Amino acid sequence: MEQSALDESKLIVSQIDSIIGNAENSANFIATDINRIIASSPEQRDSVQELKFRRQIQSKLSTDLILFPDVDSAIFIDRNNHIHTSYSRINEDEQQVFDSGMIEQVTRMGSYGRNRWFSMEQRNFLVSDPAVPVLTLGKVVIDVDSGNKLGILFINVKETTFSSFLGTENNQGISKTYLLVDTTQRIISSSNPEYVLEPFDHLKMKRPLTFLNEPYSEIVDRDQGQEFISVYPYNRMNWSLVNMNPMTALKSMISHNVWMTVVIGMICLLLALLGIALLSKILVNPLLQLAKSMRRVKEGDLNVTAAIRAQDETGLLATVFNLMIDRIKQLIATVENEQLRKREYELALMHAQIKPHFLYNTLDTIYVLADMERTEEARDTTKALADFYRVILSKGYEIITLEEEVKIVNDYLTIMQVRYPHILQYDIAIPDELKGIHIPKLSLQPLAENAIYHGLKTKDSSGFIRIRAHADSEHVIIEVEDNGVGMSPQLISRITDFKEDSAKRTSIGIFSVHERLKLYFGDIYGIHIESREGQGTTVKLILPNNYSKGEQNV
Repeated sequence: MEQSALDESKLIVSQIDSIIGNAENSANFIATDINRIIASSPEQRDSVQELKFRRQIQSKLSTDLILFPDVDSAIFIDRNNHIHTSYSRINEDEQQVFDSGMIEQVTRMGSYGRNRWFSMEQRNFLVSDPAVPVLTLGKVVIDVDSGNKLGILFINVKETTFSSFLGTENNQGISKTYLLVDTTQRIISSSNPEYVLEPFDHLKMKRPLTFLNEPYSEIVDRDQGQEFISVYPYNRMNWSLVNMNPMTALKSMISHNVWMTVVIGMICLLLALLGIALLSKILVNPLLQLAKSMRRVKEGDLNVTAAIRAQDETGLLATVFNLMIDRIKQLIATVENEQLRKREYELALMHAQIKPHFLYNTLDTIYVLADMERTEEARDTTKALADFYRVILSKGYEIITLEEEVKIVNDYLTIMQVRYPHILQYDIAIPDELKGIHIPKLSLQPLAENAIYHGLKTKDSSGFIRIRAHADSEHVIIEVEDNGVGMSPQLISRITDFKEDSAKRTSIGIFSVHERLKLYFGDIYGIHIESREGQGTTVKLILPNNYSKGEQNV
């Protein structure tokens, strides 16, 4: 509030200073023109020349004031005491001019260039309108060539010129009063005409204006209530601009400003929210959509695209994201094809592991059985051999049922039991409810073969192989158990890690089955080996309990 009043007072003082400056400039300008007219006129003039001279002076006074609208009138008194004015003189008493002492006061200022400001006053001489107070500037006009005195120049500025800048209402409609006070503590101009030329003594200010050289403000108690008083000094003329504001009006203005601030704040907030919503639609929503697509990809859904067509950075991100997803799909398809070929190669390797000498030895066995007229055994062996090769060499599903896989290993063990009747006995017991689960083809035969050649054949006595299966809520576990020579923990570690050549020779079938199970079902599935030297070995196949045949087709 205080700063606002002082800022407004500063602006008014600058306007007052402009008026004073214009008055002084007009005096210098007119004095120069008077010098020129007098220099061009003879010193001794007849009546005609004198009349012409007076008209020239009056005309110049009038026309020069057009350039200075703040100046009301100009009067020049030559050294012959002839009075020349910019206005028409009617009923003006010349004697009052010479009796007023104004000429003597200006003359005492001395040389050319010095101005004498008189106090604001209301008089009936040397003015265009006696009803309006004027501020008068007096100046000695000197001949610029000889230095002689040519006369006295007076410049009048009406009080209304000053008061026109001292408005009674501000832009909020709040009534206020401005007073322009001179060094004699007299009000020389005011927005309230009643105060003009009245003494400034009705305010109860704590600090007299005569001691104020800087802006000052305070709250004063008056009969009609409290008023906020601010004083701004005008040092050029030693004046003070006093601003009086009723506190009730100021409080009302403050309340109004607070209300306007709240309203404008709400409008700005609303516009900000609308702007945020617009920015969200333009910038944030596409980013959220892109993030949603990324989360779906994170969850494993690659059948997603970011449908953002913007031409900005977000659109570029969406384009790159879509290209990345397409590339990932291509890479996955490539990997799947490679894995498919790998499985085919592994299956071919498993087929190749059914060595030709197995076929030859089995045929020799059949021949011997036939020669010994053991036709029933020869028939069974031939049937088992045919069934065995029919399944493993045929094309079709790579994933088969456990029942079909058991048929393969049963045919194999039947043949091997005929060849090694003194060292091999076997038993297969699979619950009916598990016969329908699915398993990669040739998962049990390599384990049975490994049990015979590395477990039972090196044992001095006969042995057995048992194949069992059981399940829980998540897994199906198939056990291939033998009572052969067993394995040391070190050998088991080498087999499971597929390290060292000796382990590779022993475990290529086991390792192949283990890797195929992981490849089909995941890393948590595969083979687990339990063995004790001299007691036997149990190889466990761990499978999922919910895998269907249709999920893997070769």
